[in-house]
Amino acid sequence: MDTLMHLSWQQILMRLTLVPVLVASVIGVLRFHRLPNNLRYLAAGVAFFLFPMGLLGLAMMMMKRNNLFLMPIYTVGELLILGLVYHATMRSRRFTWLVVALVTGFVAYLLYDSQAGPSPDRFRPGQQVIQGLMVLLMVGLYFRRLLHDLQVRRLWEEPMFWVSVGLCIYFAAYLQIALFSNYLLRYSKQLNMNIWTVHSLLFIVLYLCYCRALWLPPKK
Repeated sequence: MDTLMHLSWQQILMRLTLVPVLVASVIGVLRFHRLPNNLRYLAAGVAFFLFPMGLLGLAMMMMKRNNLFLMPIYTVGELLILGLVYHATMRSRRFTWLVVALVTGFVAYLLYDSQAGPSPDRFRPGQQVIQGLMVLLMVGLYFRRLLHDLQVRRLWEEPMFWVSVGLCIYFAAYLQIALFSNYLLRYSKQLNMNIWTVHSLLFIVLYLCYCRALWLPPKK
């Protein structure tokens, strides 16, 4: 097992990405009963699915075992959690049907891709791209409603604003990384490592936004 002294700063950073996930999990669990329903979905999803999955993936990586087969499970779970969060936020029957269609369609695509594509221990950028587009669609619909319907005077005090900003920043950039990751790996291993270091920073930003959203006091 690697020690910190033998790791590059990029590898150390990648191992530290679980720290903000742990912090968000602790905040969510401690404040769970004070949170509105939409943030309860987020808190439970982070603490009881996303963090354990991330911990398992990190443990396998440190044991130098391939953990890419976990990615389809992680992406489906994350999409379902975010779908529940935005379903409880939007409170729209049409949006609910959209979330059901997105999650069902994505699961069907994953099953097809797993059978038709390469072995499950290889990175499949198509799955990440489709998930990213679906999340950005939900975020975009939230921002559209925020501009037209919701009465929010101070955006920085609105928890879902922070959740949506974090998701927008992360997935807008992650789409580019997923699209070009295989090409970059063939072009330059060092450049590929640098790109995934940027991904680690974006991941940390996303969970800092989650922490902010879960920490905000409930509205009176």
